[in-house]
Amino acid sequence: MLGLRRGLAVAVLLAAAAVAAAEEAADVVILSPYRSRVGANARPRMQPHAGIDFALPVGTPVLAAADGEVGALIDYEPGCGVGVVLLHPGFTRWTVYCHLTRTVVKTRQAVARGERIGFSGASGNSAGVPHVHLEVCTTPCASHRDGDLRGTRDPMALVVGCHDPQRVYPTDRLVLTLPFECGPWSTDARR
Repeated sequence: MLGLRRGLAVAVLLAAAAVAAAEEAADVVILSPYRSRVGANARPRMQPHAGIDFALPVGTPVLAAADGEVGALIDYEPGCGVGVVLLHPGFTRWTVYCHLTRTVVKTRQAVARGERIGFSGASGNSAGVPHVHLEVCTTPCASHRDGDLRGTRDPMALVVGCHDPQRVYPTDRLVLTLPFECGPWSTDARR
């Protein structure tokens, strides 16, 4: 009976945390969720989407969604455009951030959750719509083409809300924060 009560208490706490994270991110606009067949430009995709596209004004700071190391910088105009790949040691996971105007990190640089890694834009195959593409990979990657979901996971299944520098995040599993500051966005004057 005690085990059942603990299980119910844990379930209630997890549900409350999920509701709080959803309310905290209520102003977040997702243009194209994971597996979506609708692009950031609201037009049909031929294949399912391997990440999530968040609407952001050009020049919005893009933040590391978790502690990690810069595994690669991307500059691939037919796809990701300007981007960053972060390795999250200990979890065998990578996060990819695409369609940036520019990056502000270097390969092999350690980054902390919430640290600025670049600025949003519309580089690469972004359909001209300013946004940031966030992808989670379970194998080393530089971003997947639409339809290639092998080795990817839904980033929102790992998102716990906005980054809070006062919060202590779990270290026994990978949790992500949104890759941008919540609330009024500040833009980079140099875009």
